[in-house]
Amino acid sequence: MGAGPDHGGIQMKQRLLASLFGLAGVLAAGSALAAEDDKVGLDLGLRLGYALPMGSLQKDVTMSDYITGQVPIWVDAGYRFTPNIMAGLYFQYGFAFVNSDKCPSPASCSAHDMRLGIQGQYKVSPGESVDPWFGLGVGLEWLGTSTDVSGQSMSSTGNGLEFLNLQGGADFNVTDGLDVGPFLSFSLGQFNSYSYDCSSALKASGLCGPGGDIKDKALHEWLTIGVRGVYGL
Repeated sequence: MGAGPDHGGIQMKQRLLASLFGLAGVLAAGSALAAEDDKVGLDLGLRLGYALPMGSLQKDVTMSDYITGQVPIWVDAGYRFTPNIMAGLYFQYGFAFVNSDKCPSPASCSAHDMRLGIQGQYKVSPGESVDPWFGLGVGLEWLGTSTDVSGQSMSSTGNGLEFLNLQGGADFNVTDGLDVGPFLSFSLGQFNSYSYDCSSALKASGLCGPGGDIKDKALHEWLTIGVRGVYGL
């Protein structure tokens, strides 16, 4: 006599399949929500502001004696590994202002400050309408000045290390992926060497030195306040 159908086994298989499909649906929904909430990927930022100089270029030579301030254009590029943590690079080009006492008429003077380094940032409340954040970076710095008198030019560049770059601010969500808000940064650095670039006439006169290491090194600082925009890809 042949065996009848195993209704209990069939029902158990049906319940098991239904449970598996249900679990798969829950996991898929959870993955979609996680992908929506956990925003990771590339972050691109642009900052504008004003920076005040502090400290000294070298011993007994204060920054403000030569540079009264600068307007930096600051670019951030990094990867957000979690909604809270970003790591990447920063680059700044600042249009600096030369103290008029160091640029007598009819001379024409200009200056710039460049910084390049690595940084990390931590967002406190990612995804919220207001998101405070903090950052820390280290890098390199170049401060250049240029003087032109009657067609004769001389430029000098001091270069060194940026030991510490503390940052903080608050991002306000403008639209999906775009945040804008104020920031404040404080950097601590030291110039280690300098170089000159002069016109041929000044070189021939011996007024343009070869440059070299700065013997009496000193610490200097920049206090920057401004606005930044961040776009997450």
